[in-house]
Amino acid sequence: MLEQFQRDGYILVPDVFSDVEMDAALDAMEGNLYGKSYASWLDDFERGEHGSVGDGFTTKQDEVAGRSQFPVGDPRLDRLIENDRYLDLFELFLGDRPSYCNAHLFMRTGPVDERYPDEPWSGYHVDHNTNCVLPPSDDAGRFSYVNSGVYLHDVDDDGAPMLLVPGSHTRAAGVFADGWESGNMAGVSHVRDIRKAGLEDPIPAVGKRGSALFYSSYLLHSAQPFENRKKQRALWTLSMCRCDADRWTRFSNPFIYGEREYMLPFITRTTPRVRSLFGWPEPGHPYYTAQTLGLLEHAFPGIDLSPYREALP
Repeated sequence: MLEQFQRDGYILVPDVFSDVEMDAALDAMEGNLYGKSYASWLDDFERGEHGSVGDGFTTKQDEVAGRSQFPVGDPRLDRLIENDRYLDLFELFLGDRPSYCNAHLFMRTGPVDERYPDEPWSGYHVDHNTNCVLPPSDDAGRFSYVNSGVYLHDVDDDGAPMLLVPGSHTRAAGVFADGWESGNMAGVSHVRDIRKAGLEDPIPAVGKRGSALFYSSYLLHSAQPFENRKKQRALWTLSMCRCDADRWTRFSNPFIYGEREYMLPFITRTTPRVRSLFGWPEPGHPYYTAQTLGLLEHAFPGIDLSPYREALP
């Protein structure tokens, strides 16, 4: 499994959780996000009584029925993190003791889902920017973290499985650097046209309930629309980084979502010493290379990187 994860940047491990656990967790998640079962919500929707639903992650808390960020307050969901085999797998793929980044409920609801790109070759991105504002490094094993999605039900080809690009985690830094040069970047974490990146064809992450998908935060992936729009896709997600890297990898508190409006301009203008207070690696750290410094210029326009360049070996 470790060899596959290191080669492909992801692995789907079956039977990490029992059917009983998944049935209970799915019931709890539907209650949190719909206020009822999905079957009941779908009946209401088809009668014209509902027009939208929160996905539990990107929407405001008052737009969903219950709490979606871990812990949600329901042991049927919260105790999923206490699975020892699950934690052992994180440790295996990280190569170090895990350190918590974040966890949340992530729902896509077929009838109202809009979380997919307009074109099948667009929308490919890395999730690393969710927790860490540092661009990808060629040393994916040390500087990335590991995401996971626990399948609360079967995810089939018609149920909008994620599209994963095998091996892209070790090439993300180069793809981004080339993308900035060629105009193939659509923001700091998105590739405009995956066909121009010279990578392998995407693979749909289909799997059975109780499976756990583990994937590198550097892995390029994208969403796709539901073929069967009466389905939903419910995942319990967890992200963890290496203990020896959590100072610069786990930036979720000061940098998460709305806070970035304030933190990113501050970090751009401040000194290397102050940046280090927030977990930023100090000048001379192995993270800094000519390539990562080039990517940082795009991620933080106007930043003075001379102290980091002067400390390059």
